[in-house]
Amino acid sequence: MDLTNFLRTGVYLKLKVGLVEEEIYSVFKKEDLIEKCYFDRLNKEKVFSYFYNALEIRVIDSKINSLNFYLARYPVTLLNDNIIYSETNFELIIKYLDIANIKWYFDKQIYYSRELAIKTEGNVLINCVYDKGNYWLSKFQTFE
Repeated sequence: MDLTNFLRTGVYLKLKVGLVEEEIYSVFKKEDLIEKCYFDRLNKEKVFSYFYNALEIRVIDSKINSLNFYLARYPVTLLNDNIIYSETNFELIIKYLDIANIKWYFDKQIYYSRELAIKTEGNVLINCVYDKGNYWLSKFQTFE
């Protein structure tokens, strides 16, 4: 899963936030999507997510609400062959963004100043968490 273009555009395999749910099935076969996770038992089809390797596709009211790549689930790549793990150095991510000529800036600190986000020109957040001596990249995400 190379995310270089996703960081630049916010689009992954023709999927982007705001598209209707049916667009998911033009990219993935239903049987390829690992699981369908419901968030509300009473309104199962209102809010749910599909998972495929590191990717979570969240659907709300039949539209793609967010695309999230969880690095703890599976590594991803940048620049075609540079593997990114949750333990990858934050400075290395910045270096790869610069090499790929992807514009970015520090977006915000959240969760009691323990999570920092970089926002790319594709409106993608790269979240980094530091907690009690442990550091990790948590996810790459774009959402409404």
